[in-house]
Amino acid sequence: MSHFERALIVNLGNNTFRFGWAGDDSPKIIIPSIYTDQTDFLFFTEVIDGLEDLFIEGKDTNYLYGNDALKYQHVLKLHEFKKENNYNIFAKFFLHHYDKLGIAPEFRYKQPIIMINPFYVSEQEKERLRKIFFEEFNFPYLLFLPEEQAIFATLQKRTGIVINLGESYTYVISAVHGFANELARDIFPIAGKDLTEFYLNLILKSSNQNTYIDKWLAKEIKEKSSLCVLNFEKEIKQIKEGTTKFKQVVNLPDGSNIELNSERFLVSEPLFYPNILHVNYAGLDEIIANIVKVWERENWEELVSNIILTGGGSLIPGLKERLKNQLMQYFPEKISQNIRILAVDERDNMGWIGASILYSKDLLQKGWLINPGYEAEYSKNNLPKDV
Repeated sequence: MSHFERALIVNLGNNTFRFGWAGDDSPKIIIPSIYTDQTDFLFFTEVIDGLEDLFIEGKDTNYLYGNDALKYQHVLKLHEFKKENNYNIFAKFFLHHYDKLGIAPEFRYKQPIIMINPFYVSEQEKERLRKIFFEEFNFPYLLFLPEEQAIFATLQKRTGIVINLGESYTYVISAVHGFANELARDIFPIAGKDLTEFYLNLILKSSNQNTYIDKWLAKEIKEKSSLCVLNFEKEIKQIKEGTTKFKQVVNLPDGSNIELNSERFLVSEPLFYPNILHVNYAGLDEIIANIVKVWERENWEELVSNIILTGGGSLIPGLKERLKNQLMQYFPEKISQNIRILAVDERDNMGWIGASILYSKDLLQKGWLINPGYEAEYSKNNLPKDV
């Protein structure tokens, strides 16, 4: 098989697009799932000097994508096509980055596509993606791979709990010996975007100056400064008594700066106490405990010893330790002493990496969709061994 006929793995996150060749160690492309329209300005004026040079790289299109779009966040409105359900833009977005792979003309659109999907993705959304890959681009095969299956594969687990802290969704899902249970999963109502908004409010409330921080800058500050502590009340008390161990000065693009302190660890507290954000829901630790207890008691010990943290939100320093500490209160000592939180390197790319591992080991045996419009003679000679 030619290099160019290997499967391509697409992880279309609400916040981040991951794309690359199955069998590789990591995605070739990791960029924000955003775009800009060059006519959609944040402000309007009769004359803007240099405007004609703004889109040097994109003169053949109205759109800029990913990091190219992010450069103009202070000039143009940034749009998130996943949240807007704008699949027309996703097709353009995908093609733009597909072209960057440098695929020889005779191999264009000949690759099987592996699409990673969380369990909450609707059949309607899958159908729209199927139409894009089959009818618009004419790719030969498409596989919708459950994200939790890919994540378990990275650690060679068949029993465990996945906690995926994403930008728009946080979900918890479990499996025992490879089998899932619809009652043993949950969508937690607080995700990365909610913590970013909360952090922005904390920062602005504590700042004594007129400071402008948009959500993109707030997200960047959160990713560089946030952390999680075992006992936030104790740490706040120590701050009032004069400790400075959490102080951090952040320089802003306009040349000003802000000083952070307790805000750094308060930002993660809604994960354990959603009522801080006026959300009437159990904390993440209680949700996990309840999911474990859906299963037979004989499975509890193995489940709690394989709790997998993944997603961008899982990168918060101290979260692993806090989660373990909180979970211990829900189980007898014999079980609680076996609680183990797995927070591996590159856990924000874990779903993509797991899909690549499964493909490399020929473990994707079922679920492939075949493009009914694809050339019959090509299909007969090039069916993936999984189909």
